[in-house]
Amino acid sequence: MEKPKIEDIASEYLDGDDLNNVLDFVKWLRAGKMTPTFGSKSKTGISYTTRVLFVKLFYGYWYIWISGKAKKGRYIEDFLACEELKEIVSESLPQCPGNCGHMCNNGLGFIVTVCGKKYERICGTCTVRFRSPNDEAISIIKNVIEKVNRE
Repeated sequence: MEKPKIEDIASEYLDGDDLNNVLDFVKWLRAGKMTPTFGSKSKTGISYTTRVLFVKLFYGYWYIWISGKAKKGRYIEDFLACEELKEIVSESLPQCPGNCGHMCNNGLGFIVTVCGKKYERICGTCTVRFRSPNDEAISIIKNVIEKVNRE
């Protein structure tokens, strides 16, 4: 299977602001030495991975999924505590079982706290994810990643 660069295939999945946002985000990732590499492809989308996050393209929308493994979970912790993103983060928490497919903790998921508010039955694998983030959200996402990278 061919392993295309995300820049070469993004226009097959996205257009308009979403396409521009993902291409700008990928450019920023590369400049910060977090180069997205091909992960997998299915009928519905394509996935790329970096040491910090996953970029997932679907037809008409895209995701940024923050890795729970990078820096021993520090990225997840900082996103869960980020006041500027609390609405976006809490809206997109994946329920377990349900929309994550991981069956964490035997399908019971975990309790996750976002800026002081507790959420139950949350996937422990893909806790923080952003669906088609706008310019403002992407700017904040970049700031959180840069802050953790400096530590």
